[in-house]
Amino acid sequence: MPLAPLAPLVAVLLACGMVSGPAAQAATLHVTVTSADGRPAADAVVLVQPAPGAQAVIPAPGTVAIEQRDFRFVPYVTVLAPGGAVRFVNKDPYDHHIRTLAGGPLGNVAPIKTFEFRLAAGGRSGDTSEPVKLDLPGSILLGCHLHGSMRGHVLVSATPWFAVTDERGRARVEGLPEGAVEMKVWHPDQLTEQPVQRLQLGPSLGTDVKLNFTPRRRPAPRPADPSYGPPGATN
Repeated sequence: MPLAPLAPLVAVLLACGMVSGPAAQAATLHVTVTSADGRPAADAVVLVQPAPGAQAVIPAPGTVAIEQRDFRFVPYVTVLAPGGAVRFVNKDPYDHHIRTLAGGPLGNVAPIKTFEFRLAAGGRSGDTSEPVKLDLPGSILLGCHLHGSMRGHVLVSATPWFAVTDERGRARVEGLPEGAVEMKVWHPDQLTEQPVQRLQLGPSLGTDVKLNFTPRRRPAPRPADPSYGPPGATN
């Protein structure tokens, strides 16, 4: 994967907070992603890597919140740079037991980091986890030991320039240096990697990407139902 060899460089740049040298003009990349059947593809991650030697300020890694709401992980796909962290916040009126699972097309890809913990029902003591720091690029499949239908995804990107598509399949990556970049798309349902596109950025550029597959439809949110038990029940 052309972006992967740059991971060590990105890690050093992240530790420093920026690339040294004169800053280049900031560019914005607008991307529209569609599935193989032509429909907008939500939850696709657009990854952009400038050419070696490009001068740009590197976004510092931070902590991202992942909520458990209506028996879903929200957002469904979370992206962060190496050195960042995720914190889980339960908004459901029932306990959840967060855990990592083997992912990949055949369910045989180990997560880059394993963790497991229980969260109390939303609004009660223990409904929020401590930050989980993620240092290595790669993906994690999330599940709930108490509610087997819950799935979510975390991608630790080797590049700090990324964005996730919305329901219309649109994403915007900002703060890029003008000039040559490599762009590729990652989706949790993909069976094979998507091809890399090489682009030349000016102040603003739009481009389209068509996936080589059609993502699965996600089930509708499951609203809280009093019949499942009182707040704090495990359901």
